[in-house]
Amino acid sequence: MNRRKSNLVACVALVALASTAAACGSDDTAADTVDTADTADTSTTIDSSDGTSPSVTTDAEAATPTTAAAPDTTEVPTTESPADADFPVTIEHAFGSTTIEAEPKRVVSLGFNDHDVLLALGVEPVAIRAWYGDYEYVWPWADEALGDLEPTVIDSGDLSFEQIAALGPDLIIGQYIGFESDDYDLLSQIAPTVAQSGDYPNFGTPWQVSTMTIGEAVGRADEAADLIAEVMGEFAAVREAHPEWEGLELAYAGVYGDEMANYYVETDGSSRMKVLQDLGFVVPAELAALGDDSFYHDISAEQIEMLDHDVVLWEPAVLALLPEVENNPIYATLSVAQEDRDVFMVDPVVAGAMAHSDVLSLPVVLDFLVPELERAVANLDG
Repeated sequence: MNRRKSNLVACVALVALASTAAACGSDDTAADTVDTADTADTSTTIDSSDGTSPSVTTDAEAATPTTAAAPDTTEVPTTESPADADFPVTIEHAFGSTTIEAEPKRVVSLGFNDHDVLLALGVEPVAIRAWYGDYEYVWPWADEALGDLEPTVIDSGDLSFEQIAALGPDLIIGQYIGFESDDYDLLSQIAPTVAQSGDYPNFGTPWQVSTMTIGEAVGRADEAADLIAEVMGEFAAVREAHPEWEGLELAYAGVYGDEMANYYVETDGSSRMKVLQDLGFVVPAELAALGDDSFYHDISAEQIEMLDHDVVLWEPAVLALLPEVENNPIYATLSVAQEDRDVFMVDPVVAGAMAHSDVLSLPVVLDFLVPELERAVANLDG
């Protein structure tokens, strides 16, 4: 596998992402020309996953960690679109900005959960990105939005620029992904490309922000805002019903690997941890100190004592490794384990919903999390 590319690992979430019709996005760096008629020999590929380790890293500058009171909610960007037209629209991202001149008709979705947002907005992508799970196109929560659509499925591994060019896209969306500059340079020669935000680590952009970005790109900003408001309303109702969750320290942990368990935690750089923060929980100080420049941080089996906080939420990426957690002699001594204040996402659909963390999957997450968090928090007083 090409290790220089950002690796989004499928296992992190599993019990564990015809010619150009609009102007190409602007960009601050020069790129080699992509011949859309024949790009088979291009040496630049995007390596997204080897399925064995959550090894995404970025060069983003880490902000000072904090465990201040949980924010009221994740801040949602606002937009003001003309009533009669949403184009042209210019969207800023990690590699500059992209201008979309007219409403796109052939959208290629390269982010691992971006297609959920497009489908929720009523946009039918011509191609979507495979991630993991035994589903032909989408996970169960997106079945209704997919309807009878049969998009091309792009492999979750290395991207073929030749394949993408042959689809004739007029817009390429890549939000839940980790493009590097050369990837973007090549893609933007095929079609206007809206890459991930530069304000967050790769795979760490809050779902509210990526939803609004996609909505703006396809001319459906108002619809995107409505979707965000609807889901945030569910979060607000849960948070209002559970003021006792405010400020409680929650450790988000997982385990992955082939035969030996590798432990990791997700902190402020994780879009999934932001879901818990939107319910009132905070990242424990010692975990926040690991930084927010990546969506996860490896810890050793001996460091598992770092998880002994009010609540620990486990996302065992490989179910077969769950006994490694339960039988870890250090973990067994922790109060959070002894007092039944741990939550395990062992249902693959629930874990998948949390991994996606988008407007369609989050209601599934809440259905599972709320009663489990109620149980775990109640045991604080037990």
